[in-house]
Amino acid sequence: MTAFTVAPSVRALIRKELREYRHHRMILMTATVLPIVFLLLPIANLALFDPERSIGGVNLAVGQAMFCFFLCPVIIPATMSAFAVIGERDQGTLEPLLTLPLSDSQFLAGKVLAIVGPTTAASFAIYLAYMSVVVAVAQEPVRSAALDWTWPFGFLLLAPVLALFSTLTGMAFSARARDIRVAEHLSGLVLLPAMLPVMLVVTRTIEPSVLSWGAFSAVVAALDFAIWRLALRAFDRERAISTA
Repeated sequence: MTAFTVAPSVRALIRKELREYRHHRMILMTATVLPIVFLLLPIANLALFDPERSIGGVNLAVGQAMFCFFLCPVIIPATMSAFAVIGERDQGTLEPLLTLPLSDSQFLAGKVLAIVGPTTAASFAIYLAYMSVVVAVAQEPVRSAALDWTWPFGFLLLAPVLALFSTLTGMAFSARARDIRVAEHLSGLVLLPAMLPVMLVVTRTIEPSVLSWGAFSAVVAALDFAIWRLALRAFDRERAISTA
């Protein structure tokens, strides 16, 4: 995709996508409200942690907080990616867009980059904000557990590939669905089971480590590549124009 980002037509598509997001109410709410929620919930979870009453101890409490951050790059792109193709078709802007000097792969890459970039940036931003709060106000034993290096390591590896997985899945459905709500619902059915490996780590069924995070990120990256190829096959330029 590095070559795609250099193409002027792809950069123009990305700028156009980012401008449109600011005027789409549902996308704007998803991109602003959800990151705030995903930041406040973990902070509240740790602030209210009582070691004497907590079931599962501090490690489970920190794991539950971290699960919100891993949800962020999965949930935020869902609405944007479901809108990517069918939304353009519903608005009557797809046919003019497809007249740009873009191949199918460049068209989809521009759409993907316009979603994955802001999503990953927002995910990292709220995680850094969370870590700042932990450093500033958290007390032991929560502080040391929350600052365990395996959590930022795992988040750094998984957040981008999870955002890409969510985006590509939504776009594959968006390219074939006839209703944006159908595309969103189908994407949700696929995305939630994909969080099972993260759930196994945050609940300490599998210990967080370089090996476990590396294995999970490699699996998700392989799925991303497979879904990218699927999305390319699902996107039919002639079919998209004829049904616009």
